[in-house]
Amino acid sequence: MNSTPILCRFQYDCHIRLFDVDQADDMDAVAAKCAAHIVGRQVAPQPDKILRVRRTTDDDNAAPFPRDMTVKAAELTRFEQLDVYFDVA
Repeated sequence: MNSTPILCRFQYDCHIRLFDVDQADDMDAVAAKCAAHIVGRQVAPQPDKILRVRRTTDDDNAAPFPRDMTVKAAELTRFEQLDVYFDVA
């Protein structure tokens, strides 16, 4: 297992959090790891929506990663900041 620490900025949450993700995790797994500590606590669940992951940019308009893309394939670096947000299913 090859873990990579990433920073997560979750939609509707006011904190940036640190999570370890595995190089083999796909973006659904990355989103789930971030959501596990936030949704239902600081952020209300939205069961009719899916979670998406994108790189954090200055204008918040980066395209989301494909849901089946792995951390390794996305070439995420240590302590890279990602946005996790709700999207229509």
